[in-house]
Amino acid sequence: MNDPGALLLRWLSEEGAGDLGEVKQGLWWLGTKSCPEIGPGAPGRWLRDAVSLAYLDIDWSERRWSVAPPVITPLPQAQGLAVLTGSRTAAFDRRLDELVQDECVELYRSSAERPPRDIPLPDSLIVRFGEEDELAELAADLGAVLAPCFAYQAASLLPSSALVEQTSEPEYGAPLEQYDFGESRYLPVRRPQHDGLYRLKRRDSKRVCQVLRSGSWFETTHEHGVYAVLADQNGTADVLRWLPEESCGRERIGTLFVDWGYPLPDLHRRVASMCSGLAPRINEGAENLAYDNVPEAVAMKIAHSLGQALGDSNE
Repeated sequence: MNDPGALLLRWLSEEGAGDLGEVKQGLWWLGTKSCPEIGPGAPGRWLRDAVSLAYLDIDWSERRWSVAPPVITPLPQAQGLAVLTGSRTAAFDRRLDELVQDECVELYRSSAERPPRDIPLPDSLIVRFGEEDELAELAADLGAVLAPCFAYQAASLLPSSALVEQTSEPEYGAPLEQYDFGESRYLPVRRPQHDGLYRLKRRDSKRVCQVLRSGSWFETTHEHGVYAVLADQNGTADVLRWLPEESCGRERIGTLFVDWGYPLPDLHRRVASMCSGLAPRINEGAENLAYDNVPEAVAMKIAHSLGQALGDSNE
């Protein structure tokens, strides 16, 4: 197995769960061996894509990860295509190869294009089916879970970025950073100047994000914090846009564009990615990510849950 993305997923699948710091070290080690141009932050970006594609679940606050179980789920409006995701142990891969060789399953492998600074992702596994009974048989044969279309189901359950968990204000004199929306990064500040998203390190050495709103502090994640503050400032900021396909009969299916600096939270990213079973495309010139095969209804639910109006795209 020479593909670094597949090798990494095999390793994580066999391990099952572990410490986030240790797995980042392993990702960096293998990344530097196979990707000479690997850049800072590559392990973190790989892990976030792995969460989006339902390979892993990560508790960022507790710094723990666990591999997701193997799952087959149909893709929305995809003419009999389903994605096979989650854990890929050696035994799982052997059985899948046997089924392909015996022509029991029609399997497509799709690779994600990533810049040289990033660690390659595993190929996405897409299967074609006629009746849902075929998926049920395949799932049973592989020891996988058959789930109804994840994108539609999870989109209806997306949590909002509303701030509910109040917390104490940062300790006076402790290092503090505030998120600058113009530069899309945290900048050091001596003390809180005004409402916004802040990042600090607590006494237990955990780095946390907090939002200051009208004198009250709320604990949050970076992604939810970005959208909570953005919703306060501008609910029509045009950072999320959707472009329909031009094919006849596909007008309600399209591409969701997300501007850099406004990353979707984990579950929102997974919903968008599992519309196609593929990682988002990186548009460096336009400075955005593009999620394909996203139904308009799903894109609207993503935007609404984040306090944003869904804009039109001219990409």
